[in-house]
Amino acid sequence: MNDKIEVAPLRLGTAIKGLALIYGLTIVSCIILNAWMKAAPIGPWIGDDILKWYWFDNVTFQLMALWWALMFVVVGLWPFNSIENSLVKGIAVTTVSWILGWLTAKGIYWTGLGAGWVFPIVGCTFFYLCFFSFTGENWVVAKLNPARQFFVLLILIWGLTYITTNTNMRWIPAWWFPFLQMGAASGLLAYLTRKMPQPAKSVTQMLILFLSICIFLWISKLMGVWDLKLDGVSTFWNLGYTTPDNNWLLWFMVACSVVYGVLIPLHNWPFTKIPMPWGGIAACGFCIALIFIVTGFLKLLIGPVFADMSEALTYGYMGVNWSFVIPLIFGIGFEKPYLWTGQKTPGTWEDVDE
Repeated sequence: MNDKIEVAPLRLGTAIKGLALIYGLTIVSCIILNAWMKAAPIGPWIGDDILKWYWFDNVTFQLMALWWALMFVVVGLWPFNSIENSLVKGIAVTTVSWILGWLTAKGIYWTGLGAGWVFPIVGCTFFYLCFFSFTGENWVVAKLNPARQFFVLLILIWGLTYITTNTNMRWIPAWWFPFLQMGAASGLLAYLTRKMPQPAKSVTQMLILFLSICIFLWISKLMGVWDLKLDGVSTFWNLGYTTPDNNWLLWFMVACSVVYGVLIPLHNWPFTKIPMPWGGIAACGFCIALIFIVTGFLKLLIGPVFADMSEALTYGYMGVNWSFVIPLIFGIGFEKPYLWTGQKTPGTWEDVDE
């Protein structure tokens, strides 16, 4: 048996399997969800308002389902970790995540909050989950068992979300999310912050993402798809806002769907052949180019395939759920370890000095 770990491998079979599953499920689930949200809205929409808001319900539902799925991931898939069959385990986690996602999305309205609370709640819960667990590596709960990790994180995340959404800050805009995916999927963020202790590592990574956002919004302003003079998501954030044509929003939603779901099944090939940090930067550059191509393609489908921009937004964003679920819960893309050129240990840069 050959246990040698490959350097910068091209695993075409895994890539094709992963991409087909992620984006096949994206299309199928979006068709189902759009029909569902029109027939039984999550929000209090009636009459013509249903067609105006079904895309919003679609996005809310699938994002909250993803949030619960990621919560299970960061605690080792507790309480499903006792299920031995990986496929059965994956189906169970996914099913429960979607049920909890609907209950959470519906719960926003059950508690008397309106649609204006949805994105602040979604944005904050994702930010704090990523800060504590993805960039933060579970530093605050690392010594606890999975069950305690789950409930402590739940209290921290939702408690901090309540505090943030009830202050002038309102929420932490989610524009950082695709850049986090680029940095996490490629390993670039881990490389740049190697040997740093937590929580300094997590804070540094988030500040790198904020710098990336500022640069990108400035470029977006030059492209005419972002207006720095418009009111932002709250008076706290003086970052402007997307233009009414929603071209920038479509780009953002596509960006959330075609980074992790592409780089992970591809095992970052061929960028793994280039030593860090240049290989990671090249992977991020590839993702940005791909996002523009896919966004342009979806825009061309408005009219011939999609009824309007709202429908295009649902298909642009649905991929974010499956981009994480298929690799992190079903293991597609993580079956075998591999090394980036110059890397000593698969999955970490902590033992690299250069």
